[in-house]
Amino acid sequence: MSLMTRNDAPAAWNARAKQRALDTYAQVVPVAKNAGLTARQGYDVVVAWATPRVLDARVWAAPRVEQAGFAVRDKIAPAVSAALIEASHRLDDSRSKRSRWPWMLAGVGLLAAAGSAVAAIVLKRRPEIETFGAEDQMTADSAMPGPDGGATPASGETARGQANGGADEETSAANGRMRTP
Repeated sequence: MSLMTRNDAPAAWNARAKQRALDTYAQVVPVAKNAGLTARQGYDVVVAWATPRVLDARVWAAPRVEQAGFAVRDKIAPAVSAALIEASHRLDDSRSKRSRWPWMLAGVGLLAAAGSAVAAIVLKRRPEIETFGAEDQMTADSAMPGPDGGATPASGETARGQANGGADEETSAANGRMRTP
């Protein structure tokens, strides 16, 4: 092979490739133009077919959507609104009731303390009342010597004896108890 043939081969290859590209281009351009027209015709067919059906669907759906809107406004919205308002009141009431409990407990505790203090004061100031039958339990050991050296009854017995006119035995007998000597 000669040097000349080798140098001419790439040029020939380039010329052949260029010619093939031009031929392919010549074939593709009409198909592409035809594809655009075909797509446009297909679109027109689809639009012509779908337009009446879409309009019919819109005519059918419009009153139903309007009716649903009225139902939501008249029935569902008031119920939801009332539920939200009730929930807000419950939240508000539970918070205020819960905050009142410590104050109520403190007030009850304060009243109980004040009542106990008043009861203690009243009990301290009240004169001591002897229990029923205390004179029967008096013995000779409880008698104290008087100023003249003789035994005198305790101060409570003296007061009772004077009040009863010296009738301790009669009172004891009347109460169903007998005094033993």
